[in-house]
Amino acid sequence: MSTTALVFEYQALGPAGPVTGRMRANSEVALDRDLERQGLTLLHSKRVSSASAAKGARLNSDDLIRFTGQVSTVIAAGVPMIQGIRQLASRIPRAQSRVVIADLVRGIEAGGSLSEAMEVHSRSFPPVYRASVQAGELSGALPAVLKRLSDYLEWARSIRQMTTQALVYPAVLCLAIGVLIVVLVTFVLPRIVTMFPGGPEDLPSQTRTLMALSGFLTSNWLGLVILSGSALAGAVMWRRTPTGRYFFSALGLRIPRFGLVLRMLATSKFASTAATLQNAGCDIHSVLNLASSSCGNAVLEAELARTIERVRQGQSLSQAFEKEPAMDPMLLQMISVGEQSGDLAGALEVVADYYNKEVPRMVRWFMALLEPAILVLAAVVVGYVLLAAILPVLDMYEKL
Repeated sequence: MSTTALVFEYQALGPAGPVTGRMRANSEVALDRDLERQGLTLLHSKRVSSASAAKGARLNSDDLIRFTGQVSTVIAAGVPMIQGIRQLASRIPRAQSRVVIADLVRGIEAGGSLSEAMEVHSRSFPPVYRASVQAGELSGALPAVLKRLSDYLEWARSIRQMTTQALVYPAVLCLAIGVLIVVLVTFVLPRIVTMFPGGPEDLPSQTRTLMALSGFLTSNWLGLVILSGSALAGAVMWRRTPTGRYFFSALGLRIPRFGLVLRMLATSKFASTAATLQNAGCDIHSVLNLASSSCGNAVLEAELARTIERVRQGQSLSQAFEKEPAMDPMLLQMISVGEQSGDLAGALEVVADYYNKEVPRMVRWFMALLEPAILVLAAVVVGYVLLAAILPVLDMYEKL
C-alpha cells in the first residue's frame, strides 16, 4: 500500500457505550482528534502492524449494502470520492461502521486507492468485493461495478432473509413436537400406567415399548444431554474443517428436492459473482477462483476447482465445464453461448437472473411440502404415544 499512516488499536467511549476498533492515523494525537470528530472519547490505544489491522472494527452486512449503493450513486453523480464517502460516514448510525468508513477516507487521503484502503479492513470487505473494486478502478467503471455489487449484496440478503423466515416455523414446530413427545413419554404415560393393576407383562406391546423408552430417558437424561451437546459441538467444529464442510455439503445435495435447491443457490451465487467480476474487467482466472470460493458449497467448489485447473492447462471454458457430469446444464449451455458470442458476462448474468427468480420459487415450494410433512409425522408419533396410553384402558374394559 502507498499510505504512510500508522495503524492503531484503540478503546473509546461513545454515546452508546464502549467502542473498540482499529484506525489509521499519523500519530496518537491525530487518532484522538479523529475519534473526537466522530463523537468518541479515546481511552486507550496502541500501534499494531498492518498485517493484523484487518482484525479491527467492521461493517455489518446492512451497512456494507448501504455503503456500496450510496458510494456508487455519489461517484456517478460527479461528487469527489473522498467528499462523498466522508458525508456517508456521518449518516451511518453504527459507531464501528463510521470508524471503518472514516478510515477509508484517511487511507485515500494518504495516497492509496479505494481498494487499497479496503485491504486494511478485509473483514468488512471480502476478497470478491475488493477484487471487483480494484478491477473497476483499473477499467474506469467503478460506479457501474459498485452498482452491480450493491444489487448482488441486496439479492444475497433477500435470499438469507427468505430462507431464515421459511425455516423459523418448521424449527419451532419440530421443537414443540419434540417437547410434547418427551413430556408424554416421561411424565404422562408412566402416571397413566400406574393406575392399572397387573405387571408390565400385562400391558400391550406398544405401551411396554414406550415404558422402556421412558425408563431409559428418565434414568440417563443427564448423560444424554451431555452426549447430545458434545455431539453437536463436535459436528459444528468438524463442519469448519475442509473434510467436514465437504461431507455436509454432499449430504445436503443428496436430500431429494432440497439438494436441488442447494445446487441452484450455489450456481446462482457463482454466476452472479462471476458476471460481476467479468464486467469489472478481472482476468478469467481471477473470475473463476473468486467466484468459486463465493458459491458457498464445498462440492461445487471442488468441481469448479477441477474446471479451473483444466482452463489453466489450455482448455476452453465450455470444454472444461462439460467434463463435470454434475455441473448445472443451464450453466454449461450459457457458458458455451458466452464463449461463442464473446459476451461471457452477459451469458452469466442470464443464468444469475434465471436462478434469482427460480430459487425463491423453489424454496417456497419446498417449504410448502415440508410443513405438511412435519405435521403428518408429528400426528403419527403423537398418535402412537396416545394409543399406547389408551390401549391399557381398553384392555381393562374388555376384562371386566
